[in-house]
Amino acid sequence: MTSPTPSVNPVEIARIALKRLAERGLPPTPENYAQFYNAIVTVKSPGTKTNDELQHAWQVLCKLDDALAEVNDTTVQLLESLHESGENMAASLGQLQHVRHARLTRLLNEEEMHKDVEALLEDIISSTHNLHASVSSSHEDISAIRESVKHIEEDLAFNRKMMEQDPLTGTLNRQGLDHLLSREVKRAHRSDGKLCAVLFDLDDFKQINDRFGHLVGDQVLVHVANLARAVLRETDLLIRYGGEEFLVLLPETDLPGASFMVDRMRLVASKSAFMHHNQRVEISFSTGIAKLNPDENGRALVLRADEALYRAKHTGRGRVEIAE
Repeated sequence: MTSPTPSVNPVEIARIALKRLAERGLPPTPENYAQFYNAIVTVKSPGTKTNDELQHAWQVLCKLDDALAEVNDTTVQLLESLHESGENMAASLGQLQHVRHARLTRLLNEEEMHKDVEALLEDIISSTHNLHASVSSSHEDISAIRESVKHIEEDLAFNRKMMEQDPLTGTLNRQGLDHLLSREVKRAHRSDGKLCAVLFDLDDFKQINDRFGHLVGDQVLVHVANLARAVLRETDLLIRYGGEEFLVLLPETDLPGASFMVDRMRLVASKSAFMHHNQRVEISFSTGIAKLNPDENGRALVLRADEALYRAKHTGRGRVEIAE
């Protein structure tokens, strides 16, 4: 059963937390912010969460990270505006004082007018001084808030990375898959439209677990993940999609390029055997490949790769199938 949609928007949660800090006169440090945020939305430790709760927690962090990025951009613009306003005020204040001095010199013989004008100028100068001081203070406050937001963004980025990482293989997991798919599909549609999804599944993995034990099975998964990393580029994305199933997203790659990557991985796997007590553990995998179609979304792309993988699994070991 999927968890209900939260009644409070994560962006609004962030704004409420910042507002509570301001109401209590507390500095917006990461510690203070986290305390108020957690008071609004209780986030249990990842070890006690269901998959739905983990997915929602990741979405909260993702949206909050985006909201803070917008706040950071806004504060940068506000800082620049305040700085420019402060310089203009300082210049205007200097001109006003000069005019005051010249006007007073000309009005020395007009005692009554002199007093009225001097009082008026004193009020204007005092108000301008106060306004300039307020702008300077606001500039410092916004700078402090921007620095705090920067630290919060860093903490959120770390938390997101931890939630997106598979603890066994160190690859990405499915928590952030929708976000990654959406990002890469948008990027592909903006450029040359080239994006391939490769799903590969270890053949007869249950037999490895039954014969050698689950600990060795886990070591085999780590071994396969490392083989994939040795072949992939820095821009490619490796995700543990299921128990013994991995998804690879290949930006700026067509079908021949994706097939070449799979062939390289099979070659590397054949030359880098997994050994257990001086005994070779045979590893093979079946693969499905799909290329992004025009106007296609990420889920449809992965679904076609999954259908191709299904055909490969049912036609023999180590097979590769291309999605139609």
